[in-house]
Amino acid sequence: MNPERHGRAIVLLTLLVAAAGALAGMALPSSIYPPLVFPRVIVIARAGTIPGRSMMLTVTRPIEQAVMEVPGIRRVRSRTFRGAAEVSAQFEPTTDMVVALQQVQNRIAEIRGSLPADTDIVADRLTPATFPIYAFNLSGGLSSADLRDNAFYVIRPALARVPGVGRVEVLASDTREVEVIVDPAKLLAARLTVDDVAEALKSANQLSPIGRYPEDGIQHLILASGLWTDLNDIGDTPIPRVTERNGAVALRVRDVATIVNGAPDRTTLVVGSGGESAAVTVSQQVGANILSVRQGVEEELARLGKSLPSGLHLNKTYDLAEFVAASIANVRDAILVGGLLAVLVLLVFLRNWRLTFVASITLPLTVLATFLVMWVFDESINLMSMGGLAVAIGLVIDDAVVVVESIHRRLHEGAGVAAVSAATRELFAPVVGSTLTTVVVFAPLGLLSGVVGQFFRALSLTLSVAVLVSLVLAFTLIPLLARWLLAGATEVAGANEVAGAKAPAYDRRSGNEPLRQDVGRGFSPGHLPVSPALAVVIAVALAAAAVGTYRLVGSGFLPAADEGGFVIDYLTPAGSSLEATDAELRKVEAILVKTPEVASFVRRTGSEMGMFATAQNTGDILVRLKARDKRDASAEAVIESLRDKFAEAVPDTEIEFVQLLQDMIGDLEGAPTPIEVKIFGDDVETLSALATDVEAKLEAMKDADGVVDVVGMEESGPEATWKVDAVAASRLGLTVEQVSDQLSHAWLGNVATDLRLLDRTIPVRVRFPDRARFNPATLG
Repeated sequence: MNPERHGRAIVLLTLLVAAAGALAGMALPSSIYPPLVFPRVIVIARAGTIPGRSMMLTVTRPIEQAVMEVPGIRRVRSRTFRGAAEVSAQFEPTTDMVVALQQVQNRIAEIRGSLPADTDIVADRLTPATFPIYAFNLSGGLSSADLRDNAFYVIRPALARVPGVGRVEVLASDTREVEVIVDPAKLLAARLTVDDVAEALKSANQLSPIGRYPEDGIQHLILASGLWTDLNDIGDTPIPRVTERNGAVALRVRDVATIVNGAPDRTTLVVGSGGESAAVTVSQQVGANILSVRQGVEEELARLGKSLPSGLHLNKTYDLAEFVAASIANVRDAILVGGLLAVLVLLVFLRNWRLTFVASITLPLTVLATFLVMWVFDESINLMSMGGLAVAIGLVIDDAVVVVESIHRRLHEGAGVAAVSAATRELFAPVVGSTLTTVVVFAPLGLLSGVVGQFFRALSLTLSVAVLVSLVLAFTLIPLLARWLLAGATEVAGANEVAGAKAPAYDRRSGNEPLRQDVGRGFSPGHLPVSPALAVVIAVALAAAAVGTYRLVGSGFLPAADEGGFVIDYLTPAGSSLEATDAELRKVEAILVKTPEVASFVRRTGSEMGMFATAQNTGDILVRLKARDKRDASAEAVIESLRDKFAEAVPDTEIEFVQLLQDMIGDLEGAPTPIEVKIFGDDVETLSALATDVEAKLEAMKDADGVVDVVGMEESGPEATWKVDAVAASRLGLTVEQVSDQLSHAWLGNVATDLRLLDRTIPVRVRFPDRARFNPATLG
């Protein structure tokens, strides 16, 4: 296309693309990294307190076998411990994960009937949306159950309405429950069992439709209700029983039990910097703008803060959007500074504001056009895409400079209008070849597979699009602008030469400015400060030094960065109770409270950030640091200072410090540690012995080959087994299952029904008192 003949169309099209790009840039979502798809499905199974080995045989293995039948499966791995199992299914990178998740759920549904009763199973894809982008604690002078109620029934629904919010999860040490604590002696005297009390409660607390009738044209429903309104109603519930002498006799629940507000036995602890807390985490929907979501969440929290009960406080513990905004702002500023410096360099060397303007106009136009392409391909503004634009800045302006300088030289030689066509025609092949060389180098990065390929695809796309757009502008818009802005100035210069005047900023023989001539002479062979042979020797020596130092440079997937916080993963000795683990971690909390750089933290014991099964002797602490300008030490320096203090305070607890994004990427990829050693076999005892031996050998490598931590095989805690005599039980008219159920309901309790108050339902659990439950000899 001839730019001169279609000038108006080119300008109009350029303006339309620029305007569309500006709108697309404002609509692009922001994120720390590109949209990622991880070919991984995770299945979490919870089955009460089933022992680890029984759990593996009855739950984990059937799920593994079912999942392995799904097409596209690449690897299945699992973790099993008491009462819980986690099965991770890794698929081929090209698998449609939406379909794969449906197939996994279908396979699990097929075996659901063969699993132990009351087994709760959740299967879901692991995506960045699984992990929170915002987290805070609700703390104050209320009990843990009350804090949980305020977070779950007040804060959670309000945040769920914020546009772009995905999940809002609430975790606390306690959930509200009504405890019917039976007296074993009174039950024995009345010849009742825990199940008798539970059945009485269940039968009484009923609401059933029994009929209907029309009246005045309106259909009325007839209900029969025995629903309770308070704890007194529960206590007044009759327990029918039969005696040999008096026949049917009714006792009330309060005659054999005490009814109190309580909570289930704790399996999880949530503690914040302000004490007992309810932890609230907010995840974003796929494709949502993290900055907009954060703004909406904080506005809603500010409104809720005015209506919460007096004494409650909201303490932010995690804000990914804060790091995203700071990171993108830094890259944006780098792009702006780089563009400005490029323009200044052009102005210094070209010594002509018209040439500089024509060449530099390609920078904003290219960026806007790239935004439009990113919007078409569902990309986001992230570190990789912005990094691609930053790299492209120098390449983008290069095409324009070459074309503009050639057109200027031709015009100065008096070629007239034909100078534009001649200049663009003679440079077309070399400029196109130079640009395509860059594209050929970077485009293959977008073809890489796995997570690495998804990261580099954004960089490859933005950089390649940017240089291709600059190429199009260099041979369409730039010739037009050069002709319009430079022709008049060149004609004046030519007239001055005819009158005997010399153009002050242009050399007639070479067409180059004096400054450029001086720089060029400095790099000519005759003006080199050393001989060519010595120059070659120096170059070879520098290349050899670069190769030698390559092995000394560290490697990693993500660069180290001060994210404003970090995660502390911890593991106490195998079999540690929740109380013992809590006592150890209280020492860690005391150190964190005294650390001046720490703004807030939240500790989860028996739970972790993300979708994982967790034992009671492990968990994590999410630490939020003060703003960078309000602390003297970096995040890495804070971690190093805490490492020694923790080792001294809790020497028997394994502690690992992890950067937030590194922890998230590792969990999503399914490889939280760089190297794993797996030992396969059928004999658990032999495997355990081998694992201990391997761990010892790896421990010996510490500080020798870069090994900083070794995590060995995780063991479960001790178990006490009560052997049920099936023959003796049968003499009493009982089965082994009935005996086991009675013990379980007495020890763990039996959730018989619920108490309905306003918009809430509160479970009602029947159980033995703690003095009997936590003393096996007494229970027996």
